[in-house]
Amino acid sequence: MDGRGTAGHDHLGEAALPAHRGAVAQPARRASGGFPRAAFVARPRRPCAALRGAAAILAVATWVAGAAAILALAAGVAEAAALVFATSAPGAPAACDCERFASDLAEAQALFASRGDGVEIPVTGAMREVFRKRVDATYARARCLADCDTVAERERNAARVLLAFAALKNTGLPDAGATERIAVAVAATERCLDVDPANRDCHLWHASARGTLARDSWNPLNLRLPGQLLAEFRAARAGAPPGHDLLDGTATRAEVSLLLRAPVITGRDPAAARRLIEEAKAAPRFTCAIANRLLLATVRQRTGTPELALAELRAAVAAGLPSCGLQRYENAVALEETSRCLARLEVEPAADPNWDDDCR
Repeated sequence: MDGRGTAGHDHLGEAALPAHRGAVAQPARRASGGFPRAAFVARPRRPCAALRGAAAILAVATWVAGAAAILALAAGVAEAAALVFATSAPGAPAACDCERFASDLAEAQALFASRGDGVEIPVTGAMREVFRKRVDATYARARCLADCDTVAERERNAARVLLAFAALKNTGLPDAGATERIAVAVAATERCLDVDPANRDCHLWHASARGTLARDSWNPLNLRLPGQLLAEFRAARAGAPPGHDLLDGTATRAEVSLLLRAPVITGRDPAAARRLIEEAKAAPRFTCAIANRLLLATVRQRTGTPELALAELRAAVAAGLPSCGLQRYENAVALEETSRCLARLEVEPAADPNWDDDCR
């Protein structure tokens, strides 16, 4: 598993965890997760200008209060991370205070959002280590919060979403540890959907986790699985135009990836994938995720237009790390992959540059 949160090869997600709700058409789900365990394959602002007199005093006081709140949150994040690092091995539940559920969850979300702080190109070992520690700490805290029986089920769904999102970031974990986290994510998002069947975030991460477990192991007895995943990704998109959905088009990207890579017998449709990703390109935040541009190039090359694939890769490399979005680490890793793919395609434009293994 490549750790960027995947459905197939595709990179998913960024740090923001908005609560997306609404009535959507529900795909059929199986309580067991729909995939026999024997078939699982583990892969791994500056303040306003001061006004005169009382207004100036008020402005300064307001700014100081805001700064204090930010410092307090930062201290909380540091405290949460230190606690998890000190008391938990990666993958094990961390100590959390269920009586402080809301504040503990906010600290964990902030810690997860900080996983890409300071990341530049090239991505160094130190950057990867910071990413791994913060994701591990987030996962452990979220798993603990998801088990808080004294907290209402619907409130705990936010912890389940965070748990699943962090579980899909599995780079650097042993195979067994990565697989265990994904299995926990499947169970957590199953429960989330039992409690709130219209939860788009949980549809997204449930399908992503199931797809990750099943990757490269399309069991003949599970010919319905790709269709089930596709239905969930569409439920997560909930009728939004391609590329306008969760996290800069994550559900769209997953749908495209599945259409492109699923076995023919289970519904592969590269032409439909091409139409969907080309439409998504018009979304205002399309370029905020390098994964969008990389998948667009992949689809273009695999559907017979390598010159357009090369053009997209060159544009992405020339633009560098996006200034928008919160997935800086994931963008940096994907940008390095983009450079590798570009180098290979420039030599052999019609040959597969090994898209499915990060062009390595």
